[in-house]
Amino acid sequence: GCGETPYLKLMSQLFGDRSVIANATGCSSIFGGNLPTTPWSKDIMGRGPAWANSLFEDNAEFGLGLRLALDSKLARARQLLTQQTDMLGQEQVSLLLDSPLANEADYAAQRGRIAELQLLLGSLDTESAHELSILLNNLARRSLWIVGGDGWAYDIG
Repeated sequence: GCGETPYLKLMSQLFGDRSVIANATGCSSIFGGNLPTTPWSKDIMGRGPAWANSLFEDNAEFGLGLRLALDSKLARARQLLTQQTDMLGQEQVSLLLDSPLANEADYAAQRGRIAELQLLLGSLDTESAHELSILLNNLARRSLWIVGGDGWAYDIG
């Protein structure tokens, strides 16, 4: 049978809309993307787990690529934010860069700080403000999971 289902359910319960799932084609893709229904949901803000599926047996590499992309976007957002310290103020920049993200309350507070800064960046007409606005949500870190079944893990036979 397909043992991934309880793990996917637990992942979505623990990490919710911060979940990014890199999936291999197999049982787990049937659970996660069997149209016209889906087991995934979204909140009132339209956020929910992100699901990406690799058709080939390169899911480990596919997931690594997603991780590298998320890390790169986070690093660039941090760099741009640091460069804007004089304009934004040290306190706001420090809160965005250094606040702990240990639980849902921390993430909610971080999203509030991000939303406030989005409003300010929208009123600025600079290239760096525009780029930071695009990357700002990456400051609420995502939890990436690479999922595959026994075929993907070469555990059959």
